[in-house]
Amino acid sequence: MGRRRITLLVANPTARTGKAKQAIDRAIELMEAKDLGPEFLATEPDGRTVNVLAERLERGDVARVAYLGGDGTFAESAKGIILARERAGIDVPLAMLPMGTANDQGRSFGIPAGPKALERNVEIIAEGVECWLDVGRIQALDEHGEVFADDLWFDNTGFGLSARILAQRNKNVRTVSKFPLLEKFYRDKVLYIGAGFASFFKSVAERVRFSCAITIDGETHEFAACTDVVINGTLLYGGDWIFYEDAQPDDGKFEVITFNSYNDWARATLRSHKKNPMTDDDRAQLGITPRDVQQGKVIEVRIFRPEHVDALPAQIDGEEFPSCDHYRVENLFHHLRIIVPENRQWV
Repeated sequence: MGRRRITLLVANPTARTGKAKQAIDRAIELMEAKDLGPEFLATEPDGRTVNVLAERLERGDVARVAYLGGDGTFAESAKGIILARERAGIDVPLAMLPMGTANDQGRSFGIPAGPKALERNVEIIAEGVECWLDVGRIQALDEHGEVFADDLWFDNTGFGLSARILAQRNKNVRTVSKFPLLEKFYRDKVLYIGAGFASFFKSVAERVRFSCAITIDGETHEFAACTDVVINGTLLYGGDWIFYEDAQPDDGKFEVITFNSYNDWARATLRSHKKNPMTDDDRAQLGITPRDVQQGKVIEVRIFRPEHVDALPAQIDGEEFPSCDHYRVENLFHHLRIIVPENRQWV
C-alpha cells in the first residue's frame, strides 16, 4: 500500500444557514495548495456520521481527518476515528478547523475559530505536529447501579445549571430555526446569553440546589447546596474560563469543579475568566481566594435532590445527556491523537 496522503474533511455543508459551504470550499482550496489531498465527507443526521467515517477510514488510505464545524462535529469525527481503531486497528490523527462558539478544544491549544482563521489552521495541519488528548467516558446508572447510557466526551461534562443553560439553548435553537429571518440575528453567543439568563432566573425561582457526593479515585467529597458540577478535560471551559492553570489535556486526569451558590459563577468570572485583568493582589483585596480544584482519573457523582426538584439536566460537550442521580466518569488516557501548533498556547 502506498503512502497515505488523503486528508478527510468532515463537515456539514448545510450548517450556519448554508454558510458552511463557503468555508468548506475555501478549506479544500487551501488544502490543495498545501498538497494535503483533501477529500470531503458530509456529516450524516442522527449520529450516523460516526459509522460512516469509520467505514471510510477502514479502507486504509487516509492520513488524517480534519473536522470543520462546532463541538458536535469534533465529537462525531473523534468517535469515528476511535471506532475505526477499535474495529480495524487503523489510527489517524484529528485536525481542527473550528467554527463553533466556545471552541474549547481548539483554543486550549492555540487554534482560533472562524473563517478568517482557516488559512493559519490549514498551515497547522500541514506542519503535522501531534499531541495526545485524554478522552472522557461517561456512564449513567439507574437506581440499581445498572448502566443505561454510555458515551464519550472530549471537552467537558456537567450537571446542574450549566447543563440547564445548554438544554435551554438547544430549545431556543429549535424554536429560532422555524423563523429564518430571526435566525440570522439570534444565534451563537446571543443564544447562550439568552439561555443563560432564562435558566439562571428559573433556577433562582425554583431554588434548584442539590447535594452531591463525588468520589475521586476512591476518596469521597461531600458538597451541599450546589447549583453546578463541572468535570473538565481541556484547559478552557466555555471558551472563556480557566479554572486550573496547570491543567493538562494528556495527564490522565480531569478537573472537578463545584459551584455552591448562585453568586459563585460571578466570583468565578473575577477569579478564572481568561480575559480578567485583575491580579492576584487585586483578588486578595476583594477576598476572592483561589478555587480548590480536585483532579482524578475515575470520578463518581451521586446527586441528592430535594423532593420538589426533578432530575437535573446533564450535558457532554454541549449536547444533552440522559439525566439521572448517579454518574461514573473515567479518563481514557492518551485515547486520541490531535494536530496542534508547534508552540501551543491558549487563545
